[in-house]
Amino acid sequence: MVKHGRNKKRRAGRIGRTQLKNRNFTRWDPKPKITDETVKTLWDTTKTPKQNLALMGLNTDMNAVHRNRMGPSSTTTDAAGNNKKPNMIELFDVPDSDALNVTKRLPLQPDEQEYILECMKKYNTNYRKMFRDTKTNNLQHTVDKLQKMGSRFLLLERQDLRVALDDIPTSIQEQMPALKNYGKNSKDDASQDDESK
Repeated sequence: MVKHGRNKKRRAGRIGRTQLKNRNFTRWDPKPKITDETVKTLWDTTKTPKQNLALMGLNTDMNAVHRNRMGPSSTTTDAAGNNKKPNMIELFDVPDSDALNVTKRLPLQPDEQEYILECMKKYNTNYRKMFRDTKTNNLQHTVDKLQKMGSRFLLLERQDLRVALDDIPTSIQEQMPALKNYGKNSKDDASQDDESK
């Protein structure tokens, strides 16, 4: 027996279609189940919950407190009934919380400092040559990236350096504002120590 287009009809949804009836929703109950007797006596089923709570003296919009506090006319009344503008100290007199332990982020991470120092030892500030040398620039940073790293390294403060000061060549130390006098001071200190002996 031939099934004339039965599969096509089944895919189209004409045969064996099941209708799922969604009867599991709950309807809105106009008479809520209130267990407290005082609330039950004050509750009016013809009004909205917001109106009912307002009749009881409760606030349903918690953001209204903040909006009213910083409203356009932020004036207060003193004991005599005069309107006066609030003092800024009164408005924002919030005690400080505990001190936050925020660690200062370095402009260059220690591994980046070592990386750019190795490149600068070989090529000083010629970033194009650094870019072409794949042995020292094994991460193959672009010229712009190397220039950014180099300028950040040159601008590092002495406390931010994570490489040994003796590893930095004098030609690079002369370009660093934080270390310009480092080589001279160490030589002067050594000569003063020799003179004192």
